[in-house]
Amino acid sequence: MRAHVMTLANSIIGVSILAMPFCYKECGIVLSTLLLVLSNFMSRASCHFLLKSAIKSRTRDFEFLAFHLFGKLGKVTVELSIIMFLMGTCIAFFVVMGDLGPQIIGDTFNIKNTSALRPSIMIGLAVFVILPLGLLRDVNSLNTICTAAIIFYACLVFKIFIEAFDKLFSSVWLSEIYFWKPVGLFQCLPIFSMSLFCQTQLFDIFETITNESLDKLNAVIRSSMNMCTSVYISVGILGYIAHYDSVLTGNILTSFSQCLSSDIIKIGFVMSIAVSFPLVIFPCRSSIYSLLATKDYVLVSGGRQHIAETPFKCITCFIVLFSLVTGLLMPNIEVVLGLIGSTIGVMINVMFPSMFLVRVANKSPKERFWARFIFFVGIFIMVMGTSANLYAIHQTFSNMKTVHREAESYPKPMDVHHEIINPKLKTSEEIRVEPPVPVEPIIKANNAEVKQEKSVKVDSGNTISKDAINKEDEELEKRPEIELLEKLKSHEKEEKKILAESKKILEELKGARQVQFEKNKRKLVNNLKNLNTNNMNTNKQEIKKNHIPLDEKKSKLVKEQVPLPLVLKEANRPNKTNIETKRDKRDLTSTMHSNTDENEENCNKNEKSDATRVKNVGNIDNTENISIPN
Repeated sequence: MRAHVMTLANSIIGVSILAMPFCYKECGIVLSTLLLVLSNFMSRASCHFLLKSAIKSRTRDFEFLAFHLFGKLGKVTVELSIIMFLMGTCIAFFVVMGDLGPQIIGDTFNIKNTSALRPSIMIGLAVFVILPLGLLRDVNSLNTICTAAIIFYACLVFKIFIEAFDKLFSSVWLSEIYFWKPVGLFQCLPIFSMSLFCQTQLFDIFETITNESLDKLNAVIRSSMNMCTSVYISVGILGYIAHYDSVLTGNILTSFSQCLSSDIIKIGFVMSIAVSFPLVIFPCRSSIYSLLATKDYVLVSGGRQHIAETPFKCITCFIVLFSLVTGLLMPNIEVVLGLIGSTIGVMINVMFPSMFLVRVANKSPKERFWARFIFFVGIFIMVMGTSANLYAIHQTFSNMKTVHREAESYPKPMDVHHEIINPKLKTSEEIRVEPPVPVEPIIKANNAEVKQEKSVKVDSGNTISKDAINKEDEELEKRPEIELLEKLKSHEKEEKKILAESKKILEELKGARQVQFEKNKRKLVNNLKNLNTNNMNTNKQEIKKNHIPLDEKKSKLVKEQVPLPLVLKEANRPNKTNIETKRDKRDLTSTMHSNTDENEENCNKNEKSDATRVKNVGNIDNTENISIPN
């Protein structure tokens, strides 16, 4: 099964691998990768629809599957579509080899790139490589060659990685490339969608597999598709990073640096295309034979047709010769081939397999829904691809018109009249030519005079176009503006860098200031705690010093406020009556009781004030959250 995986992967990978960096630049890395993954799912689904329809219809051929489901008209439509699509693919292969071959061989072997080099290379590859491989009957004989081609594509990925190595680890490309750019979706969607098509080669590659289940066949397709998708993504991302600061075209090989490894990769790519040619010839030959043969064909192995030896060789030679001649005579046929691929290619690879499954799967509404969904996706891709190719045709015609107008507006060369010397005259009879009369040089004072002199008639009456002069003057005037714009752009870039650096410095300063602020805050908290503890200790000591027992206070107050000597003196006075003595005793006791009551109240008040003071000191100990001024 590994051999079938390699063969199918080689039939999938083609010229579209060269356009992946360009597509990634136009759509962005994320959007391009997403489109490739969706294209992978779509191609796998259409292959599943085709194989399941063939198994249910008990056929092993694209043409007879259409005949079984849609009759003779469906068979003829599929045959013509396959022939046109695959013949266009063969012509495109020849055109690519003719474009790359002379440049590579001329640079490698120091051969002049003359007009005869391109056809000689194309004819040599057709005769010595493509035709012998195309005459093989068994696809399994190409397994080793296909494996070597896949190894070459891995070397191509490694070469592009080396090209991007210096820029990959510099992190400058992160700010220069696009990750999401929907502007290029219109142009690159047909390339992404058609880069994984292989439906026309399925029956020829799986011809030798007899009793395998649909799941195993889907596993082979899944492995091949995932391998090709990973190669496309690697080439696209690495090629974009390697050449994001230069102009990328649809051929990444032209952007390689000039060295020996680049030349080897280019030669290997041309040979890989030549080796992939038979995988296109096999289904094209069977479609041509089934279209021409009416009753002479023989069905073998459940629906595969056997081609006799003579028509087999004739059809193979016709395919190679027709593709070669068309590629030689019409080298600029890319637009026509793009139209064929975007219309007929989508019909064959997406729309027809979906129609087959809708016709076969009567009892599974889920599969019918997905088949219809893929069918409408194919219609959308066909419309987008056709409109993109028509827009390209319009652009080419408009460019040709502008070039033609510029050529017409360009001043014609002056007519120079050469004097004809009569050869019959002898040397003695020759006319003596006098030297020219000297003329005073004309000083060009102003630009206006220069412009007037440009429009003066010359010899035969031809005048220099004023429009051309005006265009030249406008271009000359715009040059300093362009230089100023470039300088402004460079200044903007420098300002952006300075702003980024200043932001970093401000962030660092903020961090340092925050750390210093926290340190100061901790110091203040510690100082306040120390002050509170010191105050509490001093207050406690003062309270202990000032604390006097109640009995001592009462005795002291009595002694201070009651004048006992006077009372005793008054009481010891002689010659007092009994009534006076009783009155004096009563007054003394009353004054004593009143003084003791007042002293007790004062003592109670002092005790309460001492208790409140002790409570306040305790509250100061328990305070933890202290507000600190900024």
